[in-house]
Amino acid sequence: MRALSFGALCALVACGGPGDSDVDGGLGDGMGPDAPPGCTRPALAAPWLRSQLTGDLGQLAAAPRATVSQRNTARTYLAAQLQAIGLAPMTQDYPGGTNVYATIPATMGGTAKEIIVGAHFDTVTGSPGANDNASGSVVVLAIARYLVDVPCRSAPVTVALFDQEETGLFGARAFAQARVVANVRAVHTIDQVAWDSDGDHRFEIESPTPALEAEWRAAAQVVGVPVTATTTQGTDHEAFRDRGYAAVGLTEEYVGGDTSPYRHLAGDTPATVNVDYLVLAAQLTAQVVIAEVSE
Repeated sequence: MRALSFGALCALVACGGPGDSDVDGGLGDGMGPDAPPGCTRPALAAPWLRSQLTGDLGQLAAAPRATVSQRNTARTYLAAQLQAIGLAPMTQDYPGGTNVYATIPATMGGTAKEIIVGAHFDTVTGSPGANDNASGSVVVLAIARYLVDVPCRSAPVTVALFDQEETGLFGARAFAQARVVANVRAVHTIDQVAWDSDGDHRFEIESPTPALEAEWRAAAQVVGVPVTATTTQGTDHEAFRDRGYAAVGLTEEYVGGDTSPYRHLAGDTPATVNVDYLVLAAQLTAQVVIAEVSE
């Protein structure tokens, strides 16, 4: 473990201001009877979700992502996937590595703070890292696709794929340093979300602020999964918290003991991940983030 402009979209639909849209309380596709016309939201049970997650995971975990060459290959793939859904991928170079990110802009007026959703894409040497952390990376890609299907967004969302978590959170630290704490509402990071051997669908939310814990628990109620709050550090959310950001991590039961035995090993392959659980991780994260941009 451890660009396309969407401003024109609201010219085509009657998007209201922040607070005008109701948050959908289920897996359906409506925002509620009081939502402005055109401000529907995508279904969490999206028809493309499972195939996108498995396809992206299979591509990323086809080989380790530890050497410079391997990480370059992974970055190229991640950037191409962001571009394929209409975003303009950017890179952030820092000494030793490079992050990939894209910002999905707000479509409604106002000065809402940025939301960051991120995961590390690198692995240790010799491990294809399907769970650690292709699983988190493909959830981030899924969140980007969900968001481009939300026509009325009250806040910008930056999706980021961090380099070099495995060697010291270097990518996340560089990204956190480049952002302005006062301009960011929340940081959500995902690391290892594809192992659930006991089938209880439980997730852990790592070191959340009280407000973020409340958001994730509300989302878990909608998706129908249990969550446990822990004080786990040692992955990307720590890099943001150290600089004063409100940050939280999502993971499988790392503290609870139901976590992949293949972590950092050659056996961390697509064949050993739980796709049903991975789908739930994407739906849970999407519910949190879509609720934030629907306020």
